[in-house]
Amino acid sequence: MRAGHRIRPFRRYRGVVAAGLTALPALLALSTGTPASAATSADQKEAKQPVRYVQVSNTQTCNPDGLCTLTATCPSGTVVTGGGVSETPLISSGVYLMESEPSGNRTWRGTLRNASQFPVTVTVTAICVRLPGV
Repeated sequence: MRAGHRIRPFRRYRGVVAAGLTALPALLALSTGTPASAATSADQKEAKQPVRYVQVSNTQTCNPDGLCTLTATCPSGTVVTGGGVSETPLISSGVYLMESEPSGNRTWRGTLRNASQFPVTVTVTAICVRLPGV
């Protein structure tokens, strides 16, 4: 050993070594874990069928000074999850939406008041989803 050179004791680095040893079990736990897809059983995969949506519409002409109620009905094996009403051409005044709501498990209902001087085309749309297992 050279003169004037001093060897530092190991205890000075003890904090760094201890931190590394503390993190080691966490790293080993990550490396030996099973992937999420392997943890899912076959029964769970069969129960989770892909969601299948269908959109159903019904269109009708609503005459001037008329009140029009339309429904859109979901196909068998599906339930209504949402819907809406639209009209064309878009008239800025004199056409009023009275209701837009589900009416039962499979039907969406919309009512429009056409107080304008022009006929409008009204479309009621239902958004349906397939029931599980069907």
